[in-house]
Amino acid sequence: MVRMLINKERLFQVLFLAVIILLGITFTCNREVSTYERNEGASSQRAPSNNFQFKKLTKRDSAEESLETIWNYVYQRQYNCKDHEYLGGRLLDRDGAYDLCLEDKFWPIKKNPDSKCTMYSFGVGNDFTFDDEIANKGCDVHSFDPTTKLKDGFKRDSGVVFHLLGVSNEDNDKDSNGWKMRTIRTIKKELGHSYRIIDYLKVDTDAPDGGGFEDMVMEEMLETGLYKCIRQFAMEIHMPGPLTNPKWLDRCQRLYNQLTSLYDVGYRIYNTTDNVRATRIVLKDPSYSQAEAKPRMLKGGSLILWEVAMVNLNPGKCDF
Repeated sequence: MVRMLINKERLFQVLFLAVIILLGITFTCNREVSTYERNEGASSQRAPSNNFQFKKLTKRDSAEESLETIWNYVYQRQYNCKDHEYLGGRLLDRDGAYDLCLEDKFWPIKKNPDSKCTMYSFGVGNDFTFDDEIANKGCDVHSFDPTTKLKDGFKRDSGVVFHLLGVSNEDNDKDSNGWKMRTIRTIKKELGHSYRIIDYLKVDTDAPDGGGFEDMVMEEMLETGLYKCIRQFAMEIHMPGPLTNPKWLDRCQRLYNQLTSLYDVGYRIYNTTDNVRATRIVLKDPSYSQAEAKPRMLKGGSLILWEVAMVNLNPGKCDF
């Protein structure tokens, strides 16, 4: 009997300690989610005027210059959204959460609940928390991911409809990974959404080579005029290193040039979040910041992950 009481007491102590550790991890991982005010690497540079023209990067620009240029750009707050919500994400560390600007011109369904609202979300895995939150606000949400085992056409209780396909710069029923891939233009046509405005486009996709598909999405937006069809655009930017590798330097420069080209047509960053959540847990260092990975981007194998949310100041008539 005495031994049983001792064992129960030890079990209680272990469980209590586990709860305290879990709460501590959750607290520290949720700290400093928004990076503008607190991130060590954040640029103190003021947002440029609306007619400012950014210089594009070229192959003549060094790895050091390219890294510094995109770093300073991403941390600029180019638009101050006065009414916004940080939604979704797993309970442990908010991984998978994104920002939504609720101002009338970017989220008209708030003022007019009867207005049509559409969201495309690419790259969900098994985390529908952000998508569910948007659907619960009355939006027609379509989630896409070719890597899961979920059934195509599956509809969640929130109303979110899942599609077993991914986003790319070309249509392919079976790519080299065995995935069904489509351009957004084709997806709009196949879903019967031709000429419809996309109120929120979210792209959080991992490519097998270590990058992502966000560059292909921006390419399509800029080359086809899709940028006019979107009110808000959020994505996770994947920037692998080392930038001494020509492949990753080219990606870095391409991402920057695409971001600034979106700026030229009216897109403004209103929130940037460092995704260092997993690294903080692995290193058991809740104070770890993206700035610590920056020096290793030149000659090491670091990976920079930014979650960037933008509003489109000039949405127009959607031509497809």
